[in-house]
Amino acid sequence: MRNNVFYVVGVLLAGLLEMSACTSGGNAPAYTVVGVVSDSSANGKTIYITRYDDNKRLDSTVVRDNRFVFTGTVDTASLCYIDLRRTAFANLILEEGNIAVDLTEDYNRPSGTPLNDELARISKSGDSLDQAMQDKYAEYKAKYEAPEELAKQWNALVEAQQKARLEQGKALFAQHTDDALGYYLLHSSYFESMSPAEQKELFLSAGSWLKSTRFVQENLTRLEGLENTAEGKPYVDIKGKDVEGKDVALSDFVGKGNYVLVDFWASWCGPCKGEIPNLAKLHKAYKDKGLTVVGIFVWDKEENFAKAVEDEGITWAQIFDTEDRAAALYGIDGIPQIMLIAPDGTIVKRNLRGEYMIKTVENTLKK
Repeated sequence: MRNNVFYVVGVLLAGLLEMSACTSGGNAPAYTVVGVVSDSSANGKTIYITRYDDNKRLDSTVVRDNRFVFTGTVDTASLCYIDLRRTAFANLILEEGNIAVDLTEDYNRPSGTPLNDELARISKSGDSLDQAMQDKYAEYKAKYEAPEELAKQWNALVEAQQKARLEQGKALFAQHTDDALGYYLLHSSYFESMSPAEQKELFLSAGSWLKSTRFVQENLTRLEGLENTAEGKPYVDIKGKDVEGKDVALSDFVGKGNYVLVDFWASWCGPCKGEIPNLAKLHKAYKDKGLTVVGIFVWDKEENFAKAVEDEGITWAQIFDTEDRAAALYGIDGIPQIMLIAPDGTIVKRNLRGEYMIKTVENTLKK
């Protein structure tokens, strides 16, 4: 970690300002978090320590002389962040001890306590690996002139690197199955190559505290939904409202003799909008030839629904997810998610996009 200790003594003398809004008092472990900011315009502003798992503000203080200090007590260490603005924030594990953070440089370099020092070490290792992979890609690009060979060699290297990183992640997580660093690891890139079944096994291996966090519980629910709605499984009904505010359900379209192409989307989602011309093409070509297109409006506000449908020129059926359950029911963690459902209600394909979606629908209808 960097040598400057952010003038800890001076900060403490200048600003033991505001006790935690959520401290437990008594003999709970005490923490001090000190740091610096580079922008003098932050002076006088209130900043917060916010817990990732539930976005709860755990403490607040005021920036003075480009410095800040938090003091309080904490019962259970948790992964948190301090956010001044988009380009000035820091991650930390709020635990017992004296913690130093820096909002002027790398956001993932807290120091001073065991879990924070380990978080910084892991983050630095990941940054070094990213840089090494960038250098390696430049080397491969110079070495393999044919695009096909470059793709082949590079994909092989990435696959090998992902396997090695996964094993490293498993070894690290085995030492932190029930603490805030384990929570951090579950968010990291160590496990991004895992299959859904492997992800579920990993989450279930967590200790009682970590398993009780909202993040783990939501992921277990998502993975259950993904398992229940995998290709070959029956669809799950979704109820909501149409653009006119009338009750509507996915079951109003499935099982009526057509294949149903279901598009989960939102007004703020750029890639979702990028698929609308492809959906429009399929709707126009096959609406009278065995295909029904249905949009499921998720993770958005009801007031955006009708306007988004009109702005995008959408003419096919739409369902607003009034219960905010559709994504969880289908195990969706990113949109657009487009899937094809057979006339008997069986899910034929998931993760359809672009030309692959068009070809899949056309080939299915031909059969």
